[in-house]
Amino acid sequence: MKNYIKLILLLCAVYMSNAQEQNRSHSSSWNSFIPTVRIDNSFYVTSEFHFRRTHFLQEWEQFIARPAIHFKKNETYDFALGYSYIRNYAFSDFTIPIDANEHNLWQQVQLEHSREKIKFKHRFRLEERFIDKLVTTSNGTYDSDGNTYNTRFRYRFTLTRPLLKIDDNKSISIELFDELFINLEEGIRPKSFNQNWFYAGLKYPITTRIGVGIGYHNIGLNGGKHTFITNHILQTTLTYVMN
Repeated sequence: MKNYIKLILLLCAVYMSNAQEQNRSHSSSWNSFIPTVRIDNSFYVTSEFHFRRTHFLQEWEQFIARPAIHFKKNETYDFALGYSYIRNYAFSDFTIPIDANEHNLWQQVQLEHSREKIKFKHRFRLEERFIDKLVTTSNGTYDSDGNTYNTRFRYRFTLTRPLLKIDDNKSISIELFDELFINLEEGIRPKSFNQNWFYAGLKYPITTRIGVGIGYHNIGLNGGKHTFITNHILQTTLTYVMN
């Protein structure tokens, strides 16, 4: 029995050493601007602009433009349809070999509820992704040739609580969220783990129209080829309601 235990411990040690060799890590600065335009009491439009730099502003990591239309009849349900343009950059030996694009369509429902001072959000998003297909050319370089299609499911759980009251209408709040990304097979069957996001930060409404947020964002990404990528991120967000 002791020999079996020793063997198991040895295999675990070998596995952990291999996993450590395959782990990659980098640091980034993600900055977002999210304007909102209200159409009426039920419909509103958002646009997200994400400027993501890695190695703390030295190189481009990603740019995203994400317009969407929302239907929110009450404080509980929020339905949305949107489109994302994503520009991915080749900034390291563990990323894509050349810059490439992704276009995706997505459908989303968000549920909100509160308990005392804590607000909870559950966001469910389904993405149909069209990603540049990268191929090797005859001279050994890379190029894009059409695209590949896959679907992905995302679930985000968010918790927000007032932390420090500034005046009768303004408070600094703490915000925590965790989001799981799952690649899907045909239909909606889960296929593989894609990535997980964890965020902890502060948010503050400067005015009734303008809000800011800042926090730490940690991403664990399945990079394929037995590679797991960790990204440590300083994240800032500016929101603006136009009417």
